[in-house]
Amino acid sequence: MKKFIHQIYYNASTCKMLDPGFVALDNTANARPDWFEFWVILNFLRNNPLEENAWYGFFSPKFRLKTGLKSEAILSFLQKQPAATEVALFSPSWDQIAYFLNPFEQGEFWHPGLRDLSQKFCDAIDLQVDLKTLTAHSHSSVFSNYIVAKPAFWRQWQEIAEAFFAFIEQGEKPLAKKIGANTTYGSAAHEAPMKTFIQERIATLVLARNDFKVAAMDFSPHGGIFTKIFNDDQRTRRLLQSCDLLKQLYCESGDEEYLSIFRKTRALVPAKCNLLP
Repeated sequence: MKKFIHQIYYNASTCKMLDPGFVALDNTANARPDWFEFWVILNFLRNNPLEENAWYGFFSPKFRLKTGLKSEAILSFLQKQPAATEVALFSPSWDQIAYFLNPFEQGEFWHPGLRDLSQKFCDAIDLQVDLKTLTAHSHSSVFSNYIVAKPAFWRQWQEIAEAFFAFIEQGEKPLAKKIGANTTYGSAAHEAPMKTFIQERIATLVLARNDFKVAAMDFSPHGGIFTKIFNDDQRTRRLLQSCDLLKQLYCESGDEEYLSIFRKTRALVPAKCNLLP
């Protein structure tokens, strides 16, 4: 199968960061820096027909820095998947995917107000989802848009992305203005619009309402643990792995007992601060 995995660059310095195994995607014009990679992905999908059954991805220049992966590892992973696989996820923040019920709960911790604003947007476009109860796991969550998928996924992604873009760009409603306002990230010295952090969770909305066949690279055995909020030890790692598995089992079976055990297991994870909203 054909693989068109793009890596975006913005200038000479980010061009030097590119992996030669990916397709360089020029965004040196950077007409809308306020939308970051979202703008680049959306415009590509608007202006380029996709080949059915081919793989498409759009990675930031920091992909290797964040994941530790070279293009060879990505291509090899895709090559090993059954032909029916439609989505592949490469999210290094496996510990936070495991701990939080879903990426919107995780986003609420880092960017207070994100979940409520996201819910109001979903309601505004009649997207039937309850972000307080949505259960997502390593096969339905991803950060930084580190997704490689076939056109069926990207069409669903674009549908929500277009609605989100139009809603914010109109900018007249108070909700749109709140979503477009800045929030801090990383540290108080860094700011970006709230919309930036909501858009990277669109993938979870797509995966929650569709029965795509998903493969996810497993970072949990040896991947990093974010020590600002968790202890980096084997007990923590095993508890977090159990949390992710319990959420998967709940989503597959609908058995509330798995969700109950997830909450009890999560309570055992040593956290350095109150992580839950």
